[in-house]
Amino acid sequence: MGEKEMQDMFDWAGLSNVYEQHGYKMWLSDLEDNIDTELLDHFSDAYSFESAETMYYDEFLFHLRIFKNISKNNELPPRYW
Repeated sequence: MGEKEMQDMFDWAGLSNVYEQHGYKMWLSDLEDNIDTELLDHFSDAYSFESAETMYYDEFLFHLRIFKNISKNNELPPRYW
């Protein structure tokens, strides 16, 4: 995924302020390999980062990893019960 695609993904999810603040750090940590558009969209619905300029990147990454693990491990197959 290129820089423009990743920026578009954050813009579409409503997290453009987070990308503006921490975009360079996202590239350094290879974040684009660990997320997709659907995950980021659900993440932006669940979390509100209105004060991105005062938030550390480690804090954002922590919340994103927790959300990703919860989303991945909390899915039940259809007709589970």
